[in-house]
Amino acid sequence: MMSFENRKSIQRQQTILLLLALDGKVFSETLKQRFNVSDNIIYNDMIYLEKEGLLKRIDAGAVEAYSEPEEK
Repeated sequence: MMSFENRKSIQRQQTILLLLALDGKVFSETLKQRFNVSDNIIYNDMIYLEKEGLLKRIDAGAVEAYSEPEEK
């Protein structure tokens, strides 16, 4: 069974991806305030989502992940 914390983490990550799809960019400070969590939690969410190829981290937050065009 999924723990409450895992469920919260998944919901937070899905919301981050939704905001990213809407705006093309998200800011760590804004996310921290929106979810009322620590810098570490947002950082860990972004690391996970970046490893999954779902976003690209930047200094103050993240942008949408773009796949590089394949060379011919």
